[in-house]
Amino acid sequence: MGQLLRGVVMFEALKSRIVGERRSRDDILNECNDLSRLDRLRHYAQDRDVRQRADARYRALLVGGDASLRLDARIRGVQACTDGAVLAYVARSAREEQVRRAAVERLDSDRVLMEVALNDPVARLRRYAVTRMADRELLRSVADAGHREDPRIARDAVRRLRALES
Repeated sequence: MGQLLRGVVMFEALKSRIVGERRSRDDILNECNDLSRLDRLRHYAQDRDVRQRADARYRALLVGGDASLRLDARIRGVQACTDGAVLAYVARSAREEQVRRAAVERLDSDRVLMEVALNDPVARLRRYAVTRMADRELLRSVADAGHREDPRIARDAVRRLRALES
């Protein structure tokens, strides 16, 4: 009987240790740094909550909200991204200019490019966004609004408009 009791006690101790070591699905997602895995999960996971959490983690890694991913890996992740909404988010929100530029290079939304042209803190990225715009109406809006600290943005928009009209 003593051996049986000791065996049960050892089993319960082992069981509690294993259960204590198991991590929840949320913990695993929050620690995942694999952009391709997160991208697959955000598209194909059956559970809606998993898709949402994977999307949030994916976006946080790309914009640099979590310092666990190096800059070059984040830039490669943006270059591989095909989701326009994510690219727009990164173009608006990434900490580093290089990451925002990688997103701007892949954007096909003139409205987002206009936002970057008018609001990005880095002049060379604002000017680059203007060169990528093709919508005449939005270019006129940029030319009219300009940038309060950088008159080159309005001039670049006018030049781009003239180039598109010729």
